[in-house]
Amino acid sequence: MGVSRFGTMAACAAVLGALLTGCGAKQETMVAAQSSPASAPAPAPAPSPLKPVAGVQDVMASMIDPAADFLWESVSTTVTKGKVVEKQPRTNEEWAEVRRQAIILTEGANLLMMDGRHVVKEGATLEDHGTEGNLTAAESEEAIGKNRESFLAFAKALRDVGASMLTAADAKNPQGIIDAGDTMDQVCEGCHLQFWYPGQKIPLFPDQAPEVDAPR
Repeated sequence: MGVSRFGTMAACAAVLGALLTGCGAKQETMVAAQSSPASAPAPAPAPSPLKPVAGVQDVMASMIDPAADFLWESVSTTVTKGKVVEKQPRTNEEWAEVRRQAIILTEGANLLMMDGRHVVKEGATLEDHGTEGNLTAAESEEAIGKNRESFLAFAKALRDVGASMLTAADAKNPQGIIDAGDTMDQVCEGCHLQFWYPGQKIPLFPDQAPEVDAPR
């Protein structure tokens, strides 16, 4: 049985149509690819708006030291003339103050880690400048610069202590304050021995310390 001319022509037309359709789709894809803009590079991060003004010493003296002293003293046991006195926060107001000091300690540790913060503000001297075994401000700055990862590790540990204090305050847990206080003592002393007074001999009693206050 033969194939008619009409049938052959129809088949050819169908094949040609399919080819033209495929070419059209490819051309549309190519045009779309050519017309689409190239992937734009990621925008550069905006410069930090943070600008350190105070020195590390200022942050320590104005925020961290007072907060740490308050927290250490907030839960204590003293013996006077054979009488034991237990001290701890008991009212909501007292616990709220512990919480406030814990926040100051925690966020103060964050401030210590800001890039660009110097040990002291320009023209100032480091506390206890001239005491045997203590670093000068320039020497302390150099020590931190050479061992910045260690300095940051101490600051992070202090921040963790503050967070533990905050958790204890929220739970009204005196023992939590004591435990965190023991850790805080180790963190502070470790940092000071490396970056402040690495050559100083620590006396057995505080009143034997040879510190001389820096001029203000």
